[in-house]
Amino acid sequence: METVQPAQHTQMALKLIYRANIFVVNRARPTLQMGRDDGNDIVIVSLLASRLHARVQERDGQFVLTDLSSNGTFLLVDESATELRLRGEEAVLGGRGWLGLGKSAATHGDHSVRFVLQADTA
Repeated sequence: METVQPAQHTQMALKLIYRANIFVVNRARPTLQMGRDDGNDIVIVSLLASRLHARVQERDGQFVLTDLSSNGTFLLVDESATELRLRGEEAVLGGRGWLGLGKSAATHGDHSVRFVLQADTA
């Protein structure tokens, strides 16, 4: 009788880049907070960002962005021409793109965070 091995699932990680600093959300670090306050994991140097602006969480192998702000979080995926504005809402992040905290991400300014979904090497 032949033994069948279960399929190996590649663990994924979400890499967030802000001002040349790299932050990773994965199973080892499942939650990351962004905002203007110094207590956040990513401190956004922009008056457009709320003190606690947004959270990214790993949930069942997906990465969920939650807007916690008053100005909204803008999601611009590289393969899409349409930018989404989240206000107290959630979105699943995939592929690669930009997050704009309080303003459109299209300008890639001080309020913007780059994200990339990739295989976890940790």
